[in-house]
Amino acid sequence: MYGTLCDTSSVRDRLGDTLGVPDRLVAAVDETWRRKQLQYSYQSAQMDDYEAFWEITGDALDYALAAYDLDPDDEARCRLREAYDHLDPFPGAVEALTRLADAGHDVVVLSNGNPRMLERLADNAGLSPHLDDLLSADAVRTFKPDPAVYEHAATELDRPIDDCRLISSNAWDVAGAGNAGMATTWVNRTRDPPETIGATPDRAVPTLPGVADDLCD
Repeated sequence: MYGTLCDTSSVRDRLGDTLGVPDRLVAAVDETWRRKQLQYSYQSAQMDDYEAFWEITGDALDYALAAYDLDPDDEARCRLREAYDHLDPFPGAVEALTRLADAGHDVVVLSNGNPRMLERLADNAGLSPHLDDLLSADAVRTFKPDPAVYEHAATELDRPIDDCRLISSNAWDVAGAGNAGMATTWVNRTRDPPETIGATPDRAVPTLPGVADDLCD
């Protein structure tokens, strides 16, 4: 959901409006927020100290604000965190989901986001009608790329893990899913090299519609 179907950097409009700071600082806060959000999910999993992704998102926001000496009040912080309920879908997201479904694929989100967080975003982004289910790492109280998350998805879908394909723009997620035994497609929008730890992607495409081009022919 985050970074693949929906653009996490679309929080920048709300950051700018709420904080009233220059665009350059808005971009820096956004980048730090997202980096810490992922880092804290890894730390939570490694320390066996689980907290829901919504809470981790708030912790990461607090860090990002402190890093740039910004101290908005609690109401403003709440508005900022709620930007994660209103992320913009990437161009071609609905098209890709529709084409995959029309080709007979089960189309399911597998995300670190906790269930209510995913439900709000899917509804607000207009993606809910195009998804068969929302699966959350919250069910196994850890985060990707822990193999337990990918194994949970296979169990919920009632199919062997090698009959599931993870589609993600996050290279670390692709590496983790492949390492757990899933087929993978990497949406490599920025032409980055693949990760050197974990599995390499089975397929790579530059856009979400490219996923459908590749899998629906």
